Amino acid sequence: PFGGANPFGGGMGGDAMGKAQELMKNPKVMELMMKAQGNPKIMAAMQECMSNPAAFAKYQNDPEVSELIKELQKVM
Repeated sequence: PFGGANPFGGGMGGDAMGKAQELMKNPKVMELMMKAQGNPKIMAAMQECMSNPAAFAKYQNDPEVSELIKELQKVM
C-alpha cells in the first residue's frame, strides 16, 4: 500500500520536527502514540520504519502496526 514510499514524507530532514509537532496536535495521533508507547513491538516497528522506509512493507500485514501507520497516513 505504500508503493515503497515513506508515508512519513521522505527523509527525516529539516522539516521532520515541524511535521512531528503538527501530528502531535491531532487527538487521534496522540491516542495512537500513547497506545504505541505501551507496546514495545509497535515502538520498535515505528523506529525501524522511520529509519528504513522499506520496512513498512514488512509490517503492512501486522494488524497492530498497520492500524497506527494507516491512521498516521490519513493526517499527513
